[in-house]
Amino acid sequence: MLSKVFREFLFKNRAQAQNKLSACEGLFPGGNVVKPEFGCLGITDECMLRCKMCYKWQPDIFISEKDVNSYPSVDQYRKFLNELRELVDKEFVLNFGGGEALLFEHIYEVIKIGSEYGFRTNLNSNGFLIDEQVARRLADAGLENIKLSLDSVDSKIHDHMRGVKGVHERVLKAIDNLHKFAPKIRVALISVIYEQTYRDFIPLIEWINNNEKIEHVLVMVAMQPNNTPEEKNWWNGKYEFLWPKDKKAVGRLIDELIEMKNKRYKINNSAAQLKAVKKYLEYPEKFVKKTTCNMDKAVHVSSIGQLFLCFNYGILGDIRNGDDLRKIWVSDKAQQVREKIKRCKKNCHFLINCFFEEDKIPSNLQNL
Repeated sequence: MLSKVFREFLFKNRAQAQNKLSACEGLFPGGNVVKPEFGCLGITDECMLRCKMCYKWQPDIFISEKDVNSYPSVDQYRKFLNELRELVDKEFVLNFGGGEALLFEHIYEVIKIGSEYGFRTNLNSNGFLIDEQVARRLADAGLENIKLSLDSVDSKIHDHMRGVKGVHERVLKAIDNLHKFAPKIRVALISVIYEQTYRDFIPLIEWINNNEKIEHVLVMVAMQPNNTPEEKNWWNGKYEFLWPKDKKAVGRLIDELIEMKNKRYKINNSAAQLKAVKKYLEYPEKFVKKTTCNMDKAVHVSSIGQLFLCFNYGILGDIRNGDDLRKIWVSDKAQQVREKIKRCKKNCHFLINCFFEEDKIPSNLQNL
């Protein structure tokens, strides 16, 4: 079935409604193709920080020199978002990420387009640039949610991990500025469990829970740093310094987080996601899900406009070339990627941290 919001949009102009309705219903014949359920615009790869867990601040290893800074135009984003709107349900969340998304020249314009099209909008940020002016501009653009990175109550630990002195203080000021100058924007935090952060993670959660300016925290877990060549068993290699070494201690931490979640602390993760995190930290080489990966329902757009379901399985199109998402989504090539995703057993950032989906196992198979 089509989303209610798209039906309402179509029938505002009945002269064109029947043609559009027939065309769009043809996208999901018999319900055989899933609808997008997760969308992210990786709108820039630039960043002013020097994080030890992310190398987006270095030249992107996946982008050729001729494509560097070859960003889509605002009109190209508008066309893409119009096509996405036709495919998704009313409550679809449009995520803006990076790099640092606020470094993108036209970020406010693209957020505004997303808001006008009825998307719920979320922007991920390190908080470094959010002064009064930025907070007001985000509010004027219609941004609904923002997630700021904060990994420790200890400024020395957070600044060390982010590679720039004073970042911790800037995050706290960003929270205050958003609360004061953009009160309608819901402010949340993303906090990540690393070897360097897990020991004071509970004080961080307590601080968040007692801060009326913060809606919730999304707990994430260490992954191989962005913008690095894939390494099998990375937690035992070059980046093992990020991986919590004491399995028992970090296991107790997750158990405590689940208990806090059950006590209605402002933890946005489901208990199932936290259990998957615990399993991943104990046995990172084992797939955390009993069923298949759910990235077959994701739409990703890179900073240079390339379209993916999952970054591991090739480019499906390019919004700079005017490629139509509606056609791409139901294409044979996309379906082939979905089949590959179903067979994938990799514990990746999107699967565990960003777009976790609890296993749906028929009751007669749950004990097998």
